[in-house]
Amino acid sequence: MMGKQKKQESLFSYKVNLDERIPSSHPLRKVKASIDFAFVREDVSQSYGYNGNESVDPEVIMKLMFLLFFDDVKSERELMRRTTTGLSGHDGEGCGCRESRTS
Repeated sequence: MMGKQKKQESLFSYKVNLDERIPSSHPLRKVKASIDFAFVREDVSQSYGYNGNESVDPEVIMKLMFLLFFDDVKSERELMRRTTTGLSGHDGEGCGCRESRTS
């Protein structure tokens, strides 16, 4: 079953606005404004069944694969380390990486 990313409220409130910490000239801001990764759900929908466990949202997987290529990361494990520990603000932007690690 194809999953859909759900926004999760933060467990802790530090009143830090990541949008203010990411420079407006950062290249991933342009990518986010130019590419709508929502097309992935429709393209892969025929590959998913109607029952069973929910998968990770295919849109999230595509964004992570894009970061893997864009940042020239050598492995998926390294990518996950970067997206969950990187406070540069852009590493996991829109991927749900930070949300999934709060529990």
